[in-house]
Amino acid sequence: MKKLIILESQSNSLGGVWFFNKALGEALEKEDFQVDIVALRKVQDKNINIDTTLNLHTINPNKCWLLIRKKDVIEQIKNLHFLIAFSFLLGYFNEKKSLKEDLKKLQVYIKNHKPDYIIVSYYSLLYGIPKEYLKRTIIIQHSSLKNVLELKECPKVLKKYSKLVFKMIWLSKKTCEEANKFGFSNNFYMYNPVRFETSKIADVVKNKKLIAISRIENKVKRIDLMLEIVNNVLKDFPDWTFEIYGVGEFSKYGESILKENKQINYMGETNNPEAVLLTASINLNTSKSEGFSLSILEAYMCGLPTVAFDFGESTNEEIINNETGYIIKNDNKKEYEKKLAFLMNNQEELLKMSQNSKKFVSNFTIEKITSEWLELFKKLDKDVENEK
Repeated sequence: MKKLIILESQSNSLGGVWFFNKALGEALEKEDFQVDIVALRKVQDKNINIDTTLNLHTINPNKCWLLIRKKDVIEQIKNLHFLIAFSFLLGYFNEKKSLKEDLKKLQVYIKNHKPDYIIVSYYSLLYGIPKEYLKRTIIIQHSSLKNVLELKECPKVLKKYSKLVFKMIWLSKKTCEEANKFGFSNNFYMYNPVRFETSKIADVVKNKKLIAISRIENKVKRIDLMLEIVNNVLKDFPDWTFEIYGVGEFSKYGESILKENKQINYMGETNNPEAVLLTASINLNTSKSEGFSLSILEAYMCGLPTVAFDFGESTNEEIINNETGYIIKNDNKKEYEKKLAFLMNNQEELLKMSQNSKKFVSNFTIEKITSEWLELFKKLDKDVENEK
């Protein structure tokens, strides 16, 4: 039996990273792997019922994940908040010391469990991997290269460790190519798997519903922009509706649109994306950037095409323009509205895209992605054996 440890920064955080780790881990269990998902700390004080057969462990369950950065201190000094700056500075050094201690505990955990493979999903955790296990380690980046380079410390750490580990995984071929150009080593790419599978397909013509499942915020997801676009388009489609699902807070502008337009409804959080997607017709995405969108894959599984702005390196690999949806270049809001309205008004095109989406998603099933990971592990075994 092969042993795999998947490292996360924080437990009880049910985002895209967790769902990837859970899906891959459970699939590998069926291949006779022992899989542990190990978090360094918890994310916050809340109890979440996690349904999984995987072994879950938190190195320091008594401490929340909190990173105080130097720029936080500098920002307070600039604003002449010296007492707050001093408090932040103390917090920064205390946190640095505490993090170092937790990473040492992680090293001990790894040495005691003797894994055959380690998957790391957050760059800081690389400090917690014993040197003798680095060649058994795979780094996976769940964000775009653009997002990685926007962080100050992350590129430096990844550049160093990418030379020491077996592989660094990116979520698209294009991102992998860009990572090679930047100077990262041992680059490879592997697509995200879709979170669920179903043989059902939405009745996109009859449903007459736009849908979005997204984090509610504006910096990356640009929910205000989405609401504004939908608000404009629905004026010409009185028999269509829009439902948005997710966690977060709307801006005052967003709240005003929700209040005024009765065709637009905020439905809260959903733990059953399949059920809600099967009631819809078209999936919407207005993100500024995506690593590799799980919500688009889930929409495809239910036969929903996606209309999206060009969200970066993975866009053209996840959306086949004019076949599984529309890619709107240069954040052109008017073009987005035009393409969306055309699709809503053209049943033949909508049906064709629905069928294309359902067919295309077969490239992202958990069975297919798991087989690719198994091949990668075989290559790792061969490399380790050759070094003996």
